[in-house]
Amino acid sequence: MVTSSEPLAPAEIEALRRRGRHAAAVARTAAQVASKRSLPATLHALAEEILQADGLAGVQVLTNEHSGDKLHMLGTAGFPASRNSSFFSLLMECRRRGADLRMLDVFRTGKPIILPHRYAVVMNSPAWEPLHEYHREPEWDAFASVPITIRQTTIGVLNVFVSPGKEIDSEGFDFLVSMAEQAGLAIDYASLLEQERNAAQREERQQLARDLHDSVVQQVFSMGMLAQTLKVLADNDRTESSDRIQEITTDLVDITGSALKDLRGLIAQLRPSAVSGVGLREAVSKLESATHRQTGVKFETDIAEAVDDIGGEIAEDVYFVFAEAVHNAVKHSSADLISIGIQRDEEGMIDLHINDNGDLTTNLLRDDHGLIAGNGLTFMRQRVERWDGQFEVSIGGSSGGTTIRARIPHREWELDNG
Repeated sequence: MVTSSEPLAPAEIEALRRRGRHAAAVARTAAQVASKRSLPATLHALAEEILQADGLAGVQVLTNEHSGDKLHMLGTAGFPASRNSSFFSLLMECRRRGADLRMLDVFRTGKPIILPHRYAVVMNSPAWEPLHEYHREPEWDAFASVPITIRQTTIGVLNVFVSPGKEIDSEGFDFLVSMAEQAGLAIDYASLLEQERNAAQREERQQLARDLHDSVVQQVFSMGMLAQTLKVLADNDRTESSDRIQEITTDLVDITGSALKDLRGLIAQLRPSAVSGVGLREAVSKLESATHRQTGVKFETDIAEAVDDIGGEIAEDVYFVFAEAVHNAVKHSSADLISIGIQRDEEGMIDLHINDNGDLTTNLLRDDHGLIAGNGLTFMRQRVERWDGQFEVSIGGSSGGTTIRARIPHREWELDNG
């Protein structure tokens, strides 16, 4: 084996070091994916690895894996964190003004792009004005967007903002592709964990279905047979039929009571474990954590201590109002910040509010109550009005986004009989 004794040129040394940084970044990111950290934490770490490996200006990781056709920024580095919460809503405003959103082309086609001198194009275009403040610092020049795919399906994009004087060569591009693959693995891993949790829930429901068949269904069948016998006896004028009708009626009462007891037990098992046993405050906290873990959406919460006194079915209905509102904000708008509040005053009134900073621009249809139909709003109203409460929803206004408010009477007897 012949080796060269000539020293490496500075450019060759830098290339070796750069290749080493890339390999180390991929390895560290792979270790992050295998850990049990939340998805946003993993993708934020991935963005930092990319930023530091090549001295870039900024990095973004966006995905729609948990929110249908809406992209959420789950990972970012380089840009001030205070600007991230409003990024996507401002991006959609740029789109309405006619801005050319090339990252959406990447998301749609699955083909990466590299655009030189993109900073000048963005900062000099009136259509991009809503995002001028976001992009102003740190200064960058070229822009690259690489698709994030899972099993041949594009579920997000990796955006890179290149510092002035630098460029993305073939090795740098291969590095970005590798990191996009790691992002896809992280998102896929999080989805698989969610599927496992759903599979466990399905198994529980299948067990409940078997229990239902073995108990209530059999009893209802017996009730049907006795009802048929009663019909036959009712058509008979014989004196002894009266005694037999009385016996069957007694049997029906007993079987009905037993079936009702079994149904109540099974329904109790079907009630959301999020509320049962932990209380409303903890249930809402778990809802926030799960939503943030899956989508990166942030929460501002104000829950009064008096809420701990809310229990029973009314607590479940309040929880489901929040759950449906959060689901709508994630699924149907560009919201990345949701504010939640629950208060209970001295008169026993429960005040709820849920506000998001999204932009719901779909056509709005109203139901018979004047509320926007669809998206579970009618379902929420029914939950509130079940307790003689008041429910209202508004879109836009000074707070922006969608605001849902409810006011529900809460009486002591509801705690005992709810």
